[in-house]
Amino acid sequence: MKSVYCFLLMLLLALCPALAEALDDPVVVRVGDVTFTKGRLQSAVDIDVTTSEIMSREYLTDEERQAKRDEAIQRCIQEGLIEMKLRDVGKNNFTDEEEETLRATALSQYEAIWQGIWQQVKQSDQGFTEAQVTEFLQEQGYSSEAIFEALKSNERFHRAVELFCPTLTLTEDMVEKYYEAQFLLPDRQRYENDLELYEQEILAGNNESFYTPEGYRAIQQVLLEYPEEVDSALRNENARVNMAMQIVAETAQKVSEAALTGDSWDNVAGPRADYEKAVKELTAAKQAYNEKRERLTMPLIRDTVEAINAEIDAGIDINTIINRYSTDRNEQNLDKGGYPVHPDSKNWPPEFLEAAGKLEKPGDLSGPVLTDMGVHILYYAADIPAGSHELTEEERQLLNTSALYYYQTQELEKLLEDWMDEYEIETHPELLDD
Repeated sequence: MKSVYCFLLMLLLALCPALAEALDDPVVVRVGDVTFTKGRLQSAVDIDVTTSEIMSREYLTDEERQAKRDEAIQRCIQEGLIEMKLRDVGKNNFTDEEEETLRATALSQYEAIWQGIWQQVKQSDQGFTEAQVTEFLQEQGYSSEAIFEALKSNERFHRAVELFCPTLTLTEDMVEKYYEAQFLLPDRQRYENDLELYEQEILAGNNESFYTPEGYRAIQQVLLEYPEEVDSALRNENARVNMAMQIVAETAQKVSEAALTGDSWDNVAGPRADYEKAVKELTAAKQAYNEKRERLTMPLIRDTVEAINAEIDAGIDINTIINRYSTDRNEQNLDKGGYPVHPDSKNWPPEFLEAAGKLEKPGDLSGPVLTDMGVHILYYAADIPAGSHELTEEERQLLNTSALYYYQTQELEKLLEDWMDEYEIETHPELLDD
């Protein structure tokens, strides 16, 4: 199940830059004695806009940007109301022990953020230093003190829920509606008609989704390496393929240059013909390579393939066979029951997909499938149910806790509407940047 902590941490990171205030920051929101300056709100709005554009892969309209500003102001009003109400009942202060715990958590989270950025920049060739990472975080307003203040704000919210919304009976129907609205529906809308995005974010990213698109089956494989003598015998053919690929790339570049600099499409005709010729020669080189590879490989692996088939016929477990013969013994191929494979997947060679699609029912085994990855023998492990993710008992317990908190929050939001009449509220949205 997706971690609620990860979502809260993302929210926390969005709030932290906003906590670095300049002394001359104008006040945008005032609730009683609690103030929120432009520096706090503008950073939160900017990060919210950027996150939305990354997730949707589209730029926000002016109306949508304005909505983000309105939402940020409303969040500040609610935060201010909560702090004022807690002051009224004497529950806003923190003990030394509580502050010490929050500071330790803040420091740990700051160090995790720092390390995450450092690991990324170390992989680049820009020559960044540790001091530059620290300076960058400081410029953005990220510090353990900023995270500490954000954690205190989050703790105030929890206190308000416990103090003012303590009684609530959670029903199965309420949990189901919460699950569908907050988890299932967003994933369905995101992935149902975008298989490439699903495979990129969920499968390649090794993440969890609450929705699985139609058409996936679990495929396990016994992956065999090509015998050394096959690789040696294919050196000339491999060199021809590489040369043909280089010529295709060079002629494609010339087509692009001609299209950019020529006065008419007639200028592209010659380079285009060269490109098409190069593509045909590459196709022929690959075909010759594949045919020779198959001709050399099949006799050498025949005994192994027959042994695998015999063990399958004898009812030996596929995981035992994979451990005995396959070079692919990773968790997905073994403990997780196989790779999710779809007819339109982009993650597998065409030969692999074609062979996987020809398997008729779970338990079927393919013949040898030759790709650049090796020799695959595919096992149709199961159909992967489409639709909602089946929750484990642990996930369901977490869901119940999350749902209870969600509905308590809904109750708190109703109370916040009533509290707005109890305190003087002042807003200046015109001070925020467009």
